Amino acid sequence: MSRRKKKHGGHENHERWLITYADLITLLMIFFVIMYAMSSIDQAKFDSLSVSMNKALNPNNKVQIDSMGNTGIISKTTKEGQTNNKDKQEQQGGTSAEQEEKRLDELKKQVEKFIHDNNLAGQINVIDTAKGVQITLNDAALFESGSATLKVEAQRILGGMVPFLKIVPNEIAVEGHTDNVPINNARFPSNWELSAARAINVLHDIEAKGVPEKRLHAVGYADTKPLSPNDTVQNRASNRRVNLIVLREHKAASISPIDKGNVIQP
Repeated sequence: MSRRKKKHGGHENHERWLITYADLITLLMIFFVIMYAMSSIDQAKFDSLSVSMNKALNPNNKVQIDSMGNTGIISKTTKEGQTNNKDKQEQQGGTSAEQEEKRLDELKKQVEKFIHDNNLAGQINVIDTAKGVQITLNDAALFESGSATLKVEAQRILGGMVPFLKIVPNEIAVEGHTDNVPINNARFPSNWELSAARAINVLHDIEAKGVPEKRLHAVGYADTKPLSPNDTVQNRASNRRVNLIVLREHKAASISPIDKGNVIQP
């Protein structure tokens, strides 16, 4: 029985290993190029690239791609970054509430010095309250009896305090107060009109001297918020007043006896 020779189905390729070898060499080259690039970063070029990328981002931190709208690239600001900013702020001068307290405390000290230097202790009083720093001006220092027109001396006093009011950004409430003695004349039918007119005239005066209008508001309380019971001449005189209150933006705990009620008990 004769043996049949096996026929091979085609020519065998003895050079296929070159493909694998070439792939390996290419990968090795890419690996070494990357390693070299990572080991020799040009800081100037890196910074330039960073600036260019920032300019490429629009204010919404999104990249505009034609026909695709905005990509949703997330801002790099994180809770950790916000915390770091807060820590930095506290290191530089405390929280905003603490910074406000320092400004208001300095304002109070300067007003107290102004009162002392100008012998105005009987006409002006300054006190720290939960609402803010309250500067109380006796009506006798500001107006004639039953009038809302500022005296010349009153304008000088207010002008002396305006620089202190301008160094803080806080809003200022101008409050007019009267005693409980009724008034009824052609100009002021009641104490409501008188207290409001006095507050408004003080507001206009300090506004004209440079305190921004947007920081000011005025209100008249008539005899509804007395400092003392209206039972003596002296007490009624203390109740006729105008308050300039530099308002706190941040709430504070009760500081003054005034915070416990409208009337200061003897």
